[in-house]
Amino acid sequence: VVMVVGAGRGPLIRASLNAAASTGRRVRVWAIEKNVNAVVHIEALIAAERWGDRVTVVCADMRHWQAPQQADILVSELLGSFGDNELSPECLDGAQRFLAPGGISIPTAYT
Repeated sequence: VVMVVGAGRGPLIRASLNAAASTGRRVRVWAIEKNVNAVVHIEALIAAERWGDRVTVVCADMRHWQAPQQADILVSELLGSFGDNELSPECLDGAQRFLAPGGISIPTAYT
């Protein structure tokens, strides 16, 4: 299971699916995004790319969402123009609860 937190318009969803395909793995992707307009775009992307059997989009604030399962891989890119303008530290600290024991977070750190 891969969780893309702060999925935006979907580039990390695509990258996650491409990485899995390049290794011959099939993954389940949860895409969490609180911006309704971005969610509409992601839903259209899922339909156009026929990812419906692999990607579930959730319109929610990741700080309050309750994941139905833990992730083996947690993927994020929440930096924006400044390191704190998207509440990155608050969001990523809270998102760690989605990670299964032994799971990995990408990126692992930022400065």
